[in-house]
Amino acid sequence: MSASPGQASNGEVRNGFLGRMGWALYQLAASPYFVIINIFVFASYFQKHVVGESVEGQVVWGYTQAVAGLVIAFGSPILGALADAYGPRKPGLIIFSIAAVPAMLALWFVTPGHLQLGVAAIIVAAVTMEFASVYHNAMLPSVADTRNVGFMSGLAYSFDYVGSVSLFMVWLALPTLGILSMIDQPFAHERLSGPLSVVWLVLFSIPFVLFTVDRPPSGLSVIGAVGKGLRQLGRTITQVAHYRNVATYLGVRAIYADGMSAVFTFLAGYLSGIFGWSTSKIGIFALIVLTVPIFTSIIGGWIDDLIGARRTVQIGLFMFTLAVLGSVSTTPDEYLFFFAVTDELRNQNLPFVGSLFSSFGFTQFPEQLSLVFSLLGGAFVGPVLASSRTMVARIAPHEMISEVYGLYTLTGKATAFAAPFFVALVTSATQSQRAGFAVILVFLVAGLVGLFWVREERAELAPQ
Repeated sequence: MSASPGQASNGEVRNGFLGRMGWALYQLAASPYFVIINIFVFASYFQKHVVGESVEGQVVWGYTQAVAGLVIAFGSPILGALADAYGPRKPGLIIFSIAAVPAMLALWFVTPGHLQLGVAAIIVAAVTMEFASVYHNAMLPSVADTRNVGFMSGLAYSFDYVGSVSLFMVWLALPTLGILSMIDQPFAHERLSGPLSVVWLVLFSIPFVLFTVDRPPSGLSVIGAVGKGLRQLGRTITQVAHYRNVATYLGVRAIYADGMSAVFTFLAGYLSGIFGWSTSKIGIFALIVLTVPIFTSIIGGWIDDLIGARRTVQIGLFMFTLAVLGSVSTTPDEYLFFFAVTDELRNQNLPFVGSLFSSFGFTQFPEQLSLVFSLLGGAFVGPVLASSRTMVARIAPHEMISEVYGLYTLTGKATAFAAPFFVALVTSATQSQRAGFAVILVFLVAGLVGLFWVREERAELAPQ
């Protein structure tokens, strides 16, 4: 495979092997923020220890994510339209990645009681990393064509989980290596998730910076590109009837993406609250679950190229929804909603896999069953995310890729405050983490139904 870039017929630069790998490795570089900080380690620590109580922690975390979602929603389409008008995407990705660094470093200073610093750092990190992902997504057509776009998107998500699992192993090894005893500060293990993620981001972004080829500048100044981009965005909004299928997909994806994002946002805090797991046990849980999508993401990308992105998303989202339903159905005292966990059953192993789970510290029947449901969800999350991104590359006009990816992020975030808000609201009203977490199922089911109204066909550019 050649490492030299070429020019595609649609105007996109075509990257060679090193450029494609650099693009995929950036997702590996960014993965610790999204997975270790925002889902598992820091999220659980923040809710249980910084806030100080699991139910109230879920409420505060929900409102924090809702605020970040609003900022991302307003900024993403503007940035996408700017990228289409200006040309290059790499500068935006690099600028926002660098801007995320001080926010992630600040997490080290978030000790119990320092609630305001924690909220501010999480909001800034979430906004900047999501803005960077707008530019990363928009570069997909320059690293793939219609024959292998599903595979490349799936490969990047496989790298995503490789990065998460690898850094999780490093994080779990810190006590054994004696590093924590050298620091000797409260909750140093959890707080180090921020600085470790920064090191990982910088290190694995290097191949992208060096080898991934960007589009040439359009010749417009930044100010000129902003003006042109905003005018184009305005025209797109007024021509929504022409892009009805694209708009329908973006709206439907917003609904199920909101639900999936809420699962990621609340899962660690929910499980640690329901089962009383320590942060280290949450880390082991995450390590087990995140290993599965390393393989299923790339398989899902291959299936995407065979049967299409929409069908791949439908199958994966259906299985993911079943997994979330199973998680909600299981507590220390009952499973599948209707069956009680007796004292005798509690200490039994789940058939086939129970002994293996026990060796990792999951010794009771209900937590083993919950882990099975999480593994099922983990198997399908990568394919859903990868094929959702692929759909844009398959249905958007070539001339509007960045703008539509900006709208993709907008619609993914325009309602992204909704699920965290309702989870927080229901949790606060019922004082039940389980009831709050169950709200997420409404978003997932609505997205599944909505996908039946989406067609997988490329839209033509509207007359100018």
